[in-house]
Amino acid sequence: MGQIVVALAAIALALFFRSEAAAYPPTAARLPDLLSVVIILLAAAAIAQVVWSRLRPRPALAEAETGSDTPTDWRSLALGAGFLALIILYAFSITRIGYLIATPLFLAIPLAVLRPIGLVAAVATIAAVTAVIFGIFVWFLNLSIPLYPAL
Repeated sequence: MGQIVVALAAIALALFFRSEAAAYPPTAARLPDLLSVVIILLAAAAIAQVVWSRLRPRPALAEAETGSDTPTDWRSLALGAGFLALIILYAFSITRIGYLIATPLFLAIPLAVLRPIGLVAAVATIAAVTAVIFGIFVWFLNLSIPLYPAL
């Protein structure tokens, strides 16, 4: 059930981005439209996979071993909620502290907490992601994104 909820949330977020992109110039709206379509298709595929796996008949032995009383993984739930809170905070912070501060900061927080990669790789990843997003949205699409804190 959790996978279906996450997929539905992804669809809702993609539809929100699509509605926001409607106010962009036509060339700038292409990328958010394309990404939202891809997200919606992937989320629909995830929902279909969950439904298909539940409708498929299971052997009696496997059913007895994998009872429906699996314990809740609270750490993963807390990490997911924290990540969602970071995304929302990031969206609101861009207008206040600027893109060039908000993006590296909000990329560094999960990398520091989860430590999936080393320090050098984390710094390189943060710099590359910030530069690519800057290049696409500011340089290529000429969108007016606040780069520095509003004074």
